[in-house]
Amino acid sequence: MEMKKFVREQQEAEEQGDREVFPPQNVKLSSQPSQLHSTKRIFPIAKEHRRHSLTKTKGVIAVVVIICQAWTVWLILLNISPNYTVNRVMSTETFDFGSFWRFIVPSKTLVAMTALGLSIVVAGYVSVLVKMLLCTGKGKSGNQLSTRQSTSKIHVISKLETSLRGNRVDSAAITLAVSLGRSDSSTSKRIKLGLKFVDLALEVLLLYQMLESGSPVVLIAIFTLVILSNALSCAAMMFIPYERAPLAEIFVDILFDFLIVVGLPMLVVFYCLSTFSFDRAKLAINLEIFPPGGFEQSAVVIADQGETAIIYQALNTLRIISTLNLFTRIGVNLSLCFRLWQVVEFLQCPTKLQSSVYPKRNRFAAFLLALFAIFLIIFVVESVRTSSLACRPHPQCVVNARRWMILERGSLAQCPCLMLVDRDIAPKTYAEWVNPLDVTESVSQLASTGDLQTLQLTNRFLPVLPDELRRCSNLRHLSLEYTHTQTFPAWAKEFTKLEFIHIESKFFSPMVALPDDLFDSMSSLTYVHFALFIPMATLPSFEGLTNLKSLTLAAFLIIEELPAFDYLHNLERLVLTALPSLNTLPDLGSLKNLQSFDTLDRGAWCCNGFLNKCDLSDPKCSFHPVWGTPAATCLASEKQATEATLAITTKFSFSICGPIFQSTDDTPTKENMAVCKGTMYRQCNKPNETEAMCYNVRLMGIMCSPTRNLIKMRRRQIAQGVGDVCDPEIEAWLGCK
Repeated sequence: MEMKKFVREQQEAEEQGDREVFPPQNVKLSSQPSQLHSTKRIFPIAKEHRRHSLTKTKGVIAVVVIICQAWTVWLILLNISPNYTVNRVMSTETFDFGSFWRFIVPSKTLVAMTALGLSIVVAGYVSVLVKMLLCTGKGKSGNQLSTRQSTSKIHVISKLETSLRGNRVDSAAITLAVSLGRSDSSTSKRIKLGLKFVDLALEVLLLYQMLESGSPVVLIAIFTLVILSNALSCAAMMFIPYERAPLAEIFVDILFDFLIVVGLPMLVVFYCLSTFSFDRAKLAINLEIFPPGGFEQSAVVIADQGETAIIYQALNTLRIISTLNLFTRIGVNLSLCFRLWQVVEFLQCPTKLQSSVYPKRNRFAAFLLALFAIFLIIFVVESVRTSSLACRPHPQCVVNARRWMILERGSLAQCPCLMLVDRDIAPKTYAEWVNPLDVTESVSQLASTGDLQTLQLTNRFLPVLPDELRRCSNLRHLSLEYTHTQTFPAWAKEFTKLEFIHIESKFFSPMVALPDDLFDSMSSLTYVHFALFIPMATLPSFEGLTNLKSLTLAAFLIIEELPAFDYLHNLERLVLTALPSLNTLPDLGSLKNLQSFDTLDRGAWCCNGFLNKCDLSDPKCSFHPVWGTPAATCLASEKQATEATLAITTKFSFSICGPIFQSTDDTPTKENMAVCKGTMYRQCNKPNETEAMCYNVRLMGIMCSPTRNLIKMRRRQIAQGVGDVCDPEIEAWLGCK
């Protein structure tokens, strides 16, 4: 009788969520399992209906496991080879020779740990599938086995209790251990509830990372809604009728874990695919018309920089790029894997479904979950609201961290800006070209918080990098096109996380000097584009550029020698344009991954004997008609190219040592800009009747250009309905109707 009373009290305590009830010292545990498993707790459903329901459940779980497994394998590929994987998903394999996105692969240690952790998750999903296959058709035997195991355990407990009778502490310890071992005990349920809070904490950490990375508001809202629903559903489950609780709790947990681990990341990919509006037909025309290595062949030139930056940031949130990322991502994946394993166990032994997962009617836990939901809403709303208000005066900040902050009245230096994009890609007047808008103050303000990761300016005035930019230790993308920047400060070498640098000068305000040790610690740098550094005679050492993939050097008129390429093992694209004084090339033997090598305009090394044949009659070795570079002389034999260099120049002979430039008609002047009146594609024939068109060549001012390829390009665009919508009044001469 006393044992029955204990069992009844234990069941009531479990349903109420109260403390564990221990049996009295003089009660002997019965060996009859029926006393611990009341038949009243069996679900009141028919056997056939239950069997059919379990079959459908197994099918759903199998589909979920397969999706999770496939997604995790894709994540492994994304982290090992991000550029290849994203190119395949976004169909950008042909853009800039596969280097369009330019994701940086983290350290080998982190990549190895990521691959190992995700592989363990995949193995867990495989084990869940195997367990499902092995348990198919064994539900009855599983139940019988569970009953026999329960009977055996009770006999052991009875013997232990008898042997320890009189020792209250030991008896209580045994009872507690038994309670922990039983999935239906109140202690076990409290532990599962604690793990639920840990699970929610990991999800909040992922949400925080999304907020800090400036993810789109719509994705943050959906992610927040899922976490809120997860917490509130757990609280609600504590008060639903007992007979419906077990399966509902299990499948609700699996649903929300699945959404966090797989559903929402997939939504990020779909979001990026739907917002990527790149004009592929326009790029195809440019690739067909313009020579290899030309400015117009670059996909980066055609792409919407703000849009690309947002997509890059969103896709980057799917990667594991830090130790914190590693533990949070692997943690939520393992949590889902454990729940799937648990539900398969329940399907194998349906009698285990007779007990709820969490304590019933636990008002304190429900209160904590409701309080958590309220604070989460406040935190997310305030993070989005206050950061948006701080960045409202700065429309050029295209991506900002969603951070809760206390705003100071009138302050313009509180915006946690991540990406600053301020571009005028087609100045309409010569005054706008010569004296662009000064953005020094706005750059200083947006760099004040130290969050800036991308700085991209085109046709803006920034003569020197402001000191506030030094705080931005996470700067990854630096693009300064026609900004009148003529030198870098010595502290520029501190941008050790820089991945992309593009500096394009003007003829009348070129870059004159760079720190000698600029690249020494920039192992993350993958893209370098330097153009119109006319008076520079030397470049910084390339020794630190171990991950460089693309190198473009243009219009270095007096440079005679380039730094050694010995450490550029990962270089895939090399473009050398208008280096008329360059007599030799560095040894190219270390460029094992080179996929593209293009040269435009004169290179004296093509004909001065560097390639084993000296032909001074070649125009590339003659006096340059544009730059005024004197004629070249034959090199001494000891300066000739190595065998490895000769092999590479032979391989790319079709794209190097081409014709030299004959004019500078594509340089903005007051006269050739005035005739266009700020209108693109207007006909502006030259006095000698040469056909010409108004165009923003290389993103400079809109000027009259006689370049035939530009006219051909626009005619093709109009014929195919590609690019800007044509205006019949202005472009009738190009075929616009």
